[in-house]
Amino acid sequence: MTKAMMDRRQLLQSGALLGLGAASIPGLLSLPAAAQEMWKPERPIQVVIQFAAGGGTDAVIRTLLNEMEPIIGQRINATNMTGALGSVATRHVLSQPADGYTWLGAGGFLDYPRIRAIDTAVSWKDFQFFQGASSIASWSVHPDSPFKTFQDLVDFAKANPGKLRVSTDGMGGLWHEAMALVSSKEGFEFTNIPYDGGAPATLAALQQEVDVAGSGLHEQIQFVRSGQLRHLAVFTSEPIDIGGGVVLEPVTKYVPAAAADAPFGADYNLALRRETPQNILHTVAAALTKAVESDAFKKMLSDRFMQPTVLVGEEIDKKAARLETTRAALFAQLKLAEKTATELELPEPAGFEQWWPPADYKPAM
Repeated sequence: MTKAMMDRRQLLQSGALLGLGAASIPGLLSLPAAAQEMWKPERPIQVVIQFAAGGGTDAVIRTLLNEMEPIIGQRINATNMTGALGSVATRHVLSQPADGYTWLGAGGFLDYPRIRAIDTAVSWKDFQFFQGASSIASWSVHPDSPFKTFQDLVDFAKANPGKLRVSTDGMGGLWHEAMALVSSKEGFEFTNIPYDGGAPATLAALQQEVDVAGSGLHEQIQFVRSGQLRHLAVFTSEPIDIGGGVVLEPVTKYVPAAAADAPFGADYNLALRRETPQNILHTVAAALTKAVESDAFKKMLSDRFMQPTVLVGEEIDKKAARLETTRAALFAQLKLAEKTATELELPEPAGFEQWWPPADYKPAM
């Protein structure tokens, strides 16, 4: 039997023990370690969510955990632990035993804290990530704003360098990165106003604390539909029809060069310490895969214009490394990086495929 055949068989065996059929396991789940017995936790599991309650990360992770709880067969408790771009939660999880009872609820990966020298944790060395969903970056303003379109925003920012105030999920957060990517393509400057997550960043525009809310479409959609926010653009290449005759404009209509990065949004992940026993990692992967297929999880995503996205194992390790490589280059260009790509032992973006996997990389599953 070849190694590839054995990998597939072992994963299917893992899923079968949790009630998953073969069709439930995505082809991208290539998990090369044996799962002799599925994990049966003997006490409640604690999940530490990096960002504030009410935001996209919080909503996705809590809904996902609710669906995973009966599959795992144990209570799963969640708490929010904000601060330092999510690093407070990361450090807490890393300080706990690698026994499967403490998980990280993550909005993205661990890249920007490393780039800013806030933390040293590495996504593909210290954790095994499991992705369950993704979302789209969005920009909206208060109805009294002078900005009627995204072009108005661009014109103002170009004429008034640094005076455009954009609320985001923190310095170096994904929503900060979204505007940074667009501004770098179009050649304008803005001032990032950081908040502890996309939900408070959205409220900042409602309360007219900033000029523009830069967060996720899922965090803005209810206010756009109610008329409490005026929508400017989503980070896509195609319009998004939200019903009721309302169509959201793609940012590429105003910044065509942004098409190379579209669609752009957040990844919602669970993560366990990388030293966690492999049967536990297999159990979490299989349970997450089944939970993502649940009607309740799909409905929550659909209501917020999010997408189910299952990714685990070596594939998500590579994704995390690729994103960090790209972000290290972007934030160095913006003079917001404290560490160079060389200091982070990362290649230039153009050389990523030749670099991956690095010599010290070891798959966890």
